[in-house]
Amino acid sequence: MADPLSDRDEIAAAMRLIEREAEEYLGSLDDAPARAPGQPTLDDALPEQGVGSLRALSELMAVSVESAVRSSGPRYFHFVTGGVTPAALGADWLTSTLDQMAYNWTASALASRLEQISTGWLKEMFGLPREWSAVITSGTTIANFVGLAAGRRWFGLQHGVDVDADGLWGVPPVPVFASGYLHASAVKALGMLGLGRDKAQILTRDSEGRIDLIGLRAALSSLGGKPAIVIATAGDVNTGDFDPLREMSQLAREHGAWLHVDGAFGLFAALSPLTRHLVDGVELADSVAVDGHKWLNVP
Repeated sequence: MADPLSDRDEIAAAMRLIEREAEEYLGSLDDAPARAPGQPTLDDALPEQGVGSLRALSELMAVSVESAVRSSGPRYFHFVTGGVTPAALGADWLTSTLDQMAYNWTASALASRLEQISTGWLKEMFGLPREWSAVITSGTTIANFVGLAAGRRWFGLQHGVDVDADGLWGVPPVPVFASGYLHASAVKALGMLGLGRDKAQILTRDSEGRIDLIGLRAALSSLGGKPAIVIATAGDVNTGDFDPLREMSQLAREHGAWLHVDGAFGLFAALSPLTRHLVDGVELADSVAVDGHKWLNVP
């Protein structure tokens, strides 16, 4: 087995290797197919002996270059996610170099402050209230999970139960309403939170999946003032359509419901005067999720 302490002497060589291989790979993207023809050969048994950092990186790079989906290339058409940019690539490398634990101020004041600054900028970009809390997650799946977890906690408190401390015992089923644009990540979050991935009531007014506002009003009214969770989608990944956020937020407030907005890629409509109307009312939501892997090209 290679001595991990001696690997420190290989850092410079490893960086040169990755730099050289990365430059060659990125330079080939213009002519390479978006999807690799073969599958990676990575199913070998656990080696009895280590081969060292340089050889391991070299072998991994060789297999990866031949098998990777070329998501940064011009033939990928970006399939909702964005390709890596020079700034993003450099920042990703810097993140690994500094190796900060973004847990709290004591663990890393740098990471904590950068999170505060970057989320503050995002709130400013999207026109969201400055006083809102914000956190960086691994992606929108977890962002939806966090937002809906906050909604679940709020729902429990409306029934006199601290869900974080006591669980869901004594809490009635949570009514969840959404349009046909409800994304799979939100459905997954509902399942992980114990709210039921099949329990969301989909209220649509046409075959495209657009929200039935009359039906939503009726569904909320039928609860007689009891709390519920409404999920709105700002930018459906298949159609590009948007739920009417202002109307849905007004209904949620009128009937005492929690409104969560899944704005994975569509929230960026706020940045252009041509599309800002599509997210009008998002500032009235109770929780919002957005994805840096889309328009911000975060790796």
